[in-house]
Amino acid sequence: MKKLYVLLFVFSFGILSAQTYWKQTQLTEKKEQKSGYQYYTLNKEAFENALGVTKNLVAKRETTIQVPDSEGNIENYRIEPIQVLSEDLSEKYTDIKTYVGFSTKNPSKTIRFTWSPFGLNAIMGENFELSFIESINDEGTEYKVYQRKSSENEHFECKTLEELKSEKNNKTRRATYQTDNQVRTFRIAIATTYQYTQYFGGKDRAFVQVVSTINRVNQVYGAQLSIQFQIVSDKSILFDNAKDDPFVNVNYENWLQSESGVLQGTLDRKVGSDNYDIGHLFHNRNLGGNAGCIGCVCEAGRKGKAFSSVRFRRGMDMDFFDIDILAHEIGHQMGAYHTFSYEYESTNSQVEPGSGSTIMGYAGVIDNQNVQKKTDPYFHHRSVYDIMQSVKGKRPATMLPSSNNPPEIDNLKSYTIPHSTAYLLEGSATDADGDNLLYTWEQSDSRARGNYLFSPTLKSGATARSLPPSTSSKRYIPRLSRIVSGKLTQSNPPIGSEWETVLTIGRTLNWSFMVLDKKPATNAMGSTVYKTIQVVVDASAGPFQITSHTENSSWFAGQKQTITWDTANTNTGSINVKKVTVLLSTDGGITFPHVLAKGIDNNGIARITIPKTLRTTQGRYMVKADENIFLAVNSGTITIKEDEDTDGDGIPSSDDNCPEIPNTDQADLDKDGIGDVCDDDLDGDGVPNTKDNCPKIPNPDQADIDKDGIGDVCDDDMDGDGLLNENDNCPMVYNPNQEDLDGDGIGDACDNDIDGDGIENSNDNSLDYVLISNAFSPNDDGVNDYFTILRAENYSQNTFRVFNHLGQLVYEVKGYKNQWNGTGSNGNKVPQGSYYYIFTLDNTDIYKRQGWIFINY
Repeated sequence: MKKLYVLLFVFSFGILSAQTYWKQTQLTEKKEQKSGYQYYTLNKEAFENALGVTKNLVAKRETTIQVPDSEGNIENYRIEPIQVLSEDLSEKYTDIKTYVGFSTKNPSKTIRFTWSPFGLNAIMGENFELSFIESINDEGTEYKVYQRKSSENEHFECKTLEELKSEKNNKTRRATYQTDNQVRTFRIAIATTYQYTQYFGGKDRAFVQVVSTINRVNQVYGAQLSIQFQIVSDKSILFDNAKDDPFVNVNYENWLQSESGVLQGTLDRKVGSDNYDIGHLFHNRNLGGNAGCIGCVCEAGRKGKAFSSVRFRRGMDMDFFDIDILAHEIGHQMGAYHTFSYEYESTNSQVEPGSGSTIMGYAGVIDNQNVQKKTDPYFHHRSVYDIMQSVKGKRPATMLPSSNNPPEIDNLKSYTIPHSTAYLLEGSATDADGDNLLYTWEQSDSRARGNYLFSPTLKSGATARSLPPSTSSKRYIPRLSRIVSGKLTQSNPPIGSEWETVLTIGRTLNWSFMVLDKKPATNAMGSTVYKTIQVVVDASAGPFQITSHTENSSWFAGQKQTITWDTANTNTGSINVKKVTVLLSTDGGITFPHVLAKGIDNNGIARITIPKTLRTTQGRYMVKADENIFLAVNSGTITIKEDEDTDGDGIPSSDDNCPEIPNTDQADLDKDGIGDVCDDDLDGDGVPNTKDNCPKIPNPDQADIDKDGIGDVCDDDMDGDGLLNENDNCPMVYNPNQEDLDGDGIGDACDNDIDGDGIENSNDNSLDYVLISNAFSPNDDGVNDYFTILRAENYSQNTFRVFNHLGQLVYEVKGYKNQWNGTGSNGNKVPQGSYYYIFTLDNTDIYKRQGWIFINY
């Protein structure tokens, strides 16, 4: 028996109208009052009068009622009766009515409720933001109103797969799928144990609760699957004492046996096997459930073996039993498998990370793997597929064409993206009826056998949780708030966190775009369609990321700014994105509505103009691939100010190429839009000024022949021989003596035909002249490291000697072959400076060459 609560009336202006039958209250026992709950009293007689015009189910006439919500507001709903009891039971229990309706203010907001002598039990809300009204006293005059997210959870364990290891799901994934536009009505038989019946105060009240529960389940199954259940069993199998209860002192395993099992046998005897399509037992004891089979609806000897159980507590919210347990177990009976991934079951349907969050998951009950505390009241698209494939071969009590045309999904494309990079999934659909549609993106990747840990290196299974369908057809991975904060990956996330990650490895992901048509303003059944695309993560590309404005900065409206990003191989190879678009947020990254540049080259740099009308202290910008889905957001916050002259040089900041340093001449050597006084790369050659050996002339190769620290392109003596390039007959080779044998103006040191006979030195057999360089730099840099005597090899009896300025012999060798690298006869490098050489061509001193040589390290 439920506890009798004592309530105090609260006089609230502006919330309740004078005509309403609801009054807001508070519980006198503060410890019983829950945070986030509203409490009301109801004038039952006035409420029944409002319902009076719809008491005749045949008439189907509408009326308007008032109902409070969890925020303390009263709202008007236009309602009409619906049938949850069979025709026979409706005539037998005329005081139990069920209704559906929609808000007169917002038709997308719906209500579904049961009315009986025990009061009201209602569910209302828009999309998947739901609130509940439940009676808290026996008379049905006192109520609590709460949101599903505020309600408490219990530890639940479904035993279905443990009992049915042999039943495997071998259905392959479908790239495109939709429900078949048929409304199926299944006859359901419900038995209850005496513990359940007694908790609700006897058969009458327990039966009303059964009706309310099935009414709630119908809301879920009807919205996505066009499936509804109609109760065909009466109060006779709601057992209210241990003596008559056939389930007392019987192991759960015996409940689940086929025709000889207690549960199946009881339903077949009491209801008749031909008189129901699916059977279930409600129990109040240990928390859990078992469907006894998968996809066995309408199958004699198997269809009535399921049970759902919870240890009911005083003041407990019923939606936990209705959705987290019963809708889950009925899902198995209808053909659905578990969707969680925390444990391997080899079903091809384990497409949610961790505990999962949809009806066929285990939300809130798996330690260290919980995605969230409570189940979201909808089916994953994989469960929709499994159920529809199962029931298509069954013959329910009735199957009629739906008046609600299914939506059509527009064309979708598959993509290849870089690793460790955020991306945006987008889709669209149309509906012939013009209905408002709901959307969600879910993965179709089932986990494989082996160890499972949610992380950016996950090799199988989902890398992102399922989210309830909403009016948005877009989904950022990870969600935009994490992208903006730079948190792209997650490993083993805690309960209540995002459970979304990008991959740091190569892998193919299968993403399905599910569209739900709930037809909210009528009692028409909903429908579900989905299409699947592939997102291939390329391990050889990425991460794609912005490298500019990583710290907080200030811009001026109308100003030009340079932004940079790491293309990370995204403009070549398998990704090959050639164009990107730059978007600006002025609200800290919540939205990015402003286009700063569209269709610009994906080359890692862009010059953008800030619109003159924009002002913000929370600016961020995004670079997004054109014709692809990957993107990046800068990490620093940007303040955009009104145009001014910050540096006082007489030029408005928006037009100033260096707005914070005075530069009236606006000099810009490399024409990159950044004034020279604040440009860290004046010549635009990619080498910072501080490291550039020629900072005002582009020279990305930084060539420096004489190693004097001045780049060749701006060195007036490139070879360092003391002669200006313009006067040097060999400006790139050290030759201070300017020898020129043939007088052609080209120094012998760099003349490939020193005698001017038209034959290159290397091929000139008549040339007996030896050419001796007068300097070298043996610093092991690979350039001019050896003292070279051209054609020395023609004189095999030669002798080469080197003396220092004191006349001391420091090096001598016979048969010189250009091998001297500055190492003296003592094995050490000789000091830098001038040395005298003598080169004899034979064994006599008659034919010899001599002169000075300069060694420079």
